[in-house]
Amino acid sequence: MRVQAKVEHDPRHRRLAFRLNCGRDALVEEIRIAPSTLGYLVGTEAIIRADLIRHLPDRVMDQFPGHGGFLIKPVADGELPRYLIMVALVSQPVSDPAADFSSLVVCWLGDDIETSLTEMIDREIRDLDWDQCAVDDNF
Repeated sequence: MRVQAKVEHDPRHRRLAFRLNCGRDALVEEIRIAPSTLGYLVGTEAIIRADLIRHLPDRVMDQFPGHGGFLIKPVADGELPRYLIMVALVSQPVSDPAADFSSLVVCWLGDDIETSLTEMIDREIRDLDWDQCAVDDNF
């Protein structure tokens, strides 16, 4: 098992840091986990699935206003996963030396929330091509 996350100890808070396969270090800024069908009261599974996938980009952007980079991982065919997981990440700037940082919100649907948080995040983000997906920004 490959988990390279390290928890930084700080008197105010702890940070999760990950080394991506591309060699970049990314810090978790925020995590949100919610039932994937939150807000749906009625409807067939097929209709709910189609609507959820169609509106997923809006749902993620509503949760993280002001972020410029978003990556929504493809939803596999089959049964709709139970959970929507969203992780806001930050790292060094991608291309603008005047930028303060680069950021990316990664979203995926999954059933596995029993795995440790660091293992789950590592599995989903380790292969990211940060320079292609993230956006430079300033404070």
